[in-house]
Amino acid sequence: MESAGCRGPVHGIPQGIQRDAVPVDVEQVRALPGDHMQRLLPPPQTVLMNAYAAGDPSWLRIDSTYPEQIRQRLELLEARCTWVVDRLDSDTVSLAEAELRDRVVQWLTTEHPRAFTREGNRVACHLTGVAVDVGPQGAHPMVAVAALATEDFLLMLPAEIDALGQVGYRLMSGALLFPNGWSLRSCFDRPDPGPESPALRAQWERDRQLSRDRARLGRSTREIHEGVVPQYEAHLATKVDRAFHAMRPERVVWRRNWGPHLSPRLFRHADALDMVPPMTPERLLEQGFIRSEHQTLVKLPRSGAIAFGLKTYLWPMRDMLADPQVRGALEAAAAGTWPETREYSQGRHEVLMALLATLA
Repeated sequence: MESAGCRGPVHGIPQGIQRDAVPVDVEQVRALPGDHMQRLLPPPQTVLMNAYAAGDPSWLRIDSTYPEQIRQRLELLEARCTWVVDRLDSDTVSLAEAELRDRVVQWLTTEHPRAFTREGNRVACHLTGVAVDVGPQGAHPMVAVAALATEDFLLMLPAEIDALGQVGYRLMSGALLFPNGWSLRSCFDRPDPGPESPALRAQWERDRQLSRDRARLGRSTREIHEGVVPQYEAHLATKVDRAFHAMRPERVVWRRNWGPHLSPRLFRHADALDMVPPMTPERLLEQGFIRSEHQTLVKLPRSGAIAFGLKTYLWPMRDMLADPQVRGALEAAAAGTWPETREYSQGRHEVLMALLATLA
């Protein structure tokens, strides 16, 4: 394994990324659409996948969350680049990374030409003031993507053919800045407490193993979901592999997941989880959120990689319940959640249902 090219100082902005490179266009920032419309639509079931219509430009999301999320992403790239950008080294992986970067840059400069401009290898964002060198000697492709898009991206590459002739895909590279309790690679760094305290050392061993279990880099689609998403093997595993193989590069497939949370942080790396109290209906109402990922899948034609994008939103529970239309959508989505998904949520879904019942 080779860590991703977070070239530059150990702590500091990675090579090829420049902050405050261009003035921020305040009027453009003010004109960004809000994210509230995402809340008004009932989130599809976790397993549902949808295709944008042919020719639909939808892919990346540029809305009112963009400037603040980019600010947080730049801080993570400065302080924890090797935690959030990682890869397995091969020529095919390098091809896929460059292909994704080029597609992201082309989409941004085409769909939002005032917000994103390009001169030579320099791409400037007038919503944040950031400039990114996308040339061969500039930013690593996945670092460039992380600094320009608020979507996290995981690259799934065709890796093997099973006994039935089915192509399997593995996670080979990623820019994962806003994970929700998992990671690309284990970054467990707590010192071994030693044999003097057997109980402490046993807990340390359990925590280290849990960190390794939550790391996903190099795993197949089945291995990523095994033991984590109960309904995946039963309902999705074979379908997903077939769908990946059959995907056409010109189409974008999307889905959405969601769930109640108490953490206000977007960055929830498996080895840097914030401590939150047990979830109760009262706590969920007062300090809770719905955390939702708008997920997209596109096929990159040259490498054959699947680029899995995740745009994360955190919507305060109080705001959602104060809007009758949003509240109705949330109630419908909660009532339609699969039993396996309820089990997977480890009691959080029951707390949400209790809160909704109390308010009703």
